Formats: sequence, C-alpha cells, structure tokens
Amino acid sequence: MTTFAASFYGVGNIWMTQFGWRLWPYVAPDDFGAYHNAWWAMIKPVIFPVAAIAVSGSIALIWWRPEGVTAAPVWLNIALHVATYTLTAAFWARWQAQTHYAKLPDGALDPMYVRAMSTHWIRATLITLNGLAVFWMVIQHLSSKTEKLP
Repeated sequence: MTTFAASFYGVGNIWMTQFGWRLWPYVAPDDFGAYHNAWWAMIKPVIFPVAAIAVSGSIALIWWRPEGVTAAPVWLNIALHVATYTLTAAFWARWQAQTHYAKLPDGALDPMYVRAMSTHWIRATLITLNGLAVFWMVIQHLSSKTEKLP
C-alpha cells in the first residue's frame, strides 16, 4: 500500500507539473529566473523523497509480491520507472535546466520551453501508467482475498 500511495502521489505531482509549466509564459521574462529557482527549490523536498519510495517499493515487489499479484504488472511497473527516469535524465531535466525564459522579451515562446512542453505529456503518461499498474496490483491482491471468503 505504501508503493501504491507513493505512486499515486507521483501521478498527482506530474499532472500538477504538466499544468503548472503551462503557466510559465505568464511570468515576466525579467522575473523568470527567480521564479524558476524558487519553483525548483520548492519541489525538491515534496517530489524526490516520495518518488524514491515509489521506486524502492516497486523494486521490493520483485521479492515481496503481494498474494494474488502476477509478475507482469510488477515488471511493467519497473519498466515504466526505468523509461520515465531515463527519458527525464536524457531530455526533460536537461531541457528544463536550459529554460531561462518561457516567454522571451520579444513575446515569443522560448524554443527550449516549447520543446519541453510539446513532449512532456509523454512523461506525464508514463508516470500515470505507472500509477495504474500499481493500482492493478492492488486490485489483483484484493480480488485474491475476496475469492477466499466463505
């Protein structure tokens, strides 16, 4: 249940991020650096520790799989984590770090911001699918318990 809670917390966080990033063009270019640094400092303590719990719990499920849970969603869950964090390191984290403005002083959108926003839905989808895989494990486990009731 801890892995489930941490995974769905991650789903909420990624959609907050997905929609929050869409507000960045409304930040004045002169204020964007301070805004972005404050945003980054604020999210680290609320996202990374829970994400670590979700990943650790997912790995632990290899050895401590709940009753009624098949191996397929456990490995799918791990594959989704690997894909999410590999792609985040390769693309979205780098692009976000290189985004110094969302809206340029001339009013155009920063190409780095556009690149990140036009593909970030993939990351949001991967993390959402991860939460759904863990939810499926909860359903499998609870179904196996109900089948044993007299």
